Amino acid sequence: GKGFTDLFDVLVQSWSVPEFISKGRLATYDFVSIKSDGVTQRLIDSLQKRGADGDYQNKEMDMLLNKKPSIERLYQSLEEFGKDRKGIVYAINISHAQKITKLYQEHGVNAIAIDSKTPAAERQQDIEAFKKGDIQVLVNVDIFSEGFDCPDVEFVQLARPTLSLAKYLQMVGRGLRVAKGKKNCVIIDNVGLYRVFGL
Repeated sequence: GKGFTDLFDVLVQSWSVPEFISKGRLATYDFVSIKSDGVTQRLIDSLQKRGADGDYQNKEMDMLLNKKPSIERLYQSLEEFGKDRKGIVYAINISHAQKITKLYQEHGVNAIAIDSKTPAAERQQDIEAFKKGDIQVLVNVDIFSEGFDCPDVEFVQLARPTLSLAKYLQMVGRGLRVAKGKKNCVIIDNVGLYRVFGL
């Protein structure tokens, strides 16, 4: 119930994302999202249950969004906004990641899925192939939220709704690293997160 003024004189605040961009420390980005009255947004708005962490419940997200029509909409967005770009897709769970990967591969996209059950050696091999450009799209479940270093990521596709600002910033942040030859990053928001957190 007491303040910290006897311990600290100054509150040091970080630059904002626009400041980091203007100083050349973060990449510029284009942000595209689903319509507020579209099918996917209505499904997300209908999510009622919460997990122990206060976020959407995985089981309910899976039941509503891990269906072929939703996954086909993800592919259409990728085709329209991320074609020929290297990027990361954030899926709800392992099954969702595998179905996304399978559909992308069927359409000729060089994609692989990585999750907590992927053996460490195989995961490392896949990440190296992605970094070298041998793999175009990494579909993952909470693996590349933080601490993953691949600055030349050119798109991030959000296929997993969240109520966690930290999770949102970590996902988007994977695409905002600056890299030589990288023009910008496209954030493909297939779950309407900018309506929850802003840009």
